[in-house]
Amino acid sequence: MIVDRSVFDDSHLPQRLQHRDAEVNQLARALEPAKQGDPADDLLISGPPGVGKSVLTRHTIDRLATRADVQYARIECMGQTTASIIRDVLGAIGDRPPQNTAREDLCLQLRERVTDPVVVVLDEASEVHETKALDRLADVEYISMVVICYDPDDWLSQAPNRIARRFHGRQLRLDRYGVDELADILEPRAREGLEHGAVARDQLETIADEVAGVARFGIYSLLAAATLAKDRGHDEVLDVDVADAYPLAQEWMRQAALDSLAFHHHVLYEIIREAETIDSRTLHQRYDAIADDIYAGRQRTPLIKRTRRDKLAKLHGYDLIGQEGGTKDRIYWVLDESVRSGYDIDVRVAATKDSEL
Repeated sequence: MIVDRSVFDDSHLPQRLQHRDAEVNQLARALEPAKQGDPADDLLISGPPGVGKSVLTRHTIDRLATRADVQYARIECMGQTTASIIRDVLGAIGDRPPQNTAREDLCLQLRERVTDPVVVVLDEASEVHETKALDRLADVEYISMVVICYDPDDWLSQAPNRIARRFHGRQLRLDRYGVDELADILEPRAREGLEHGAVARDQLETIADEVAGVARFGIYSLLAAATLAKDRGHDEVLDVDVADAYPLAQEWMRQAALDSLAFHHHVLYEIIREAETIDSRTLHQRYDAIADDIYAGRQRTPLIKRTRRDKLAKLHGYDLIGQEGGTKDRIYWVLDESVRSGYDIDVRVAATKDSEL
């Protein structure tokens, strides 16, 4: 039934982005300088999770890289520091420094190394504000930035004024697909990844409608339906397989989302999961109780309470935890008990220490 599972992976890049021609052209115009030797434009790309922001950027960069006189560096910002972001930029343009290079030396090397246009794509950029990377990148004349985030207003409100001004009038918003559009996108995935005739067009439209135009959810649901059909011994995907696919697809998506997050998020997630349901006061008490043990021997240090709230908001935005109530009396719970951290985090000691508080 499944002949090539890789076409359903988040990393798979289709040859053509269907129903995104206008967005590809807008991004290409920003990334490709009008005059050789000039920096590219800055651009802020936003939209809900799963609509293809990262895919759009990767696809367009791949298309331009063969002809534009610009270097590109795509950086995953999740869990990064100023030094690690600058190091990754240097590595992407062919000059990776030693791991122990001091931050100021990295920034100096970046200013000396970048004498021609470089576009730095900051993916998952909501956490970049916790670093000084934006200021350091902005200090380099030939560096342009493409920022990928969910909420542009929220991101800009946290950015330094000189950074926010760079994106004035330079924004690109991606919305969810229509049912027919998403079915069109699922068709080549089915054609390349499944046996011929395994799934019908009307089933793809059913999936597209059920997932409300979210491409990632649709792709995972198609794979889940084919997986269920195979496990049940069906020669083709049946409607019952499609109907049963969504919870499995959602579990896969949530696990992939948690896996993509930094260590801090995992600590908070596991505290909530272990407690089943926990109020914000107890959550912070338990975090404080185990922080020294959990972070011992790691490069990271425990988070202050305000920053923890940002991480909790990310877990909620990734559909990993539920919450209700105001900031001071908020209650948290995990949405899928089967989704677990891959880190070896023993948060059970938190309950013991918490009882002593």
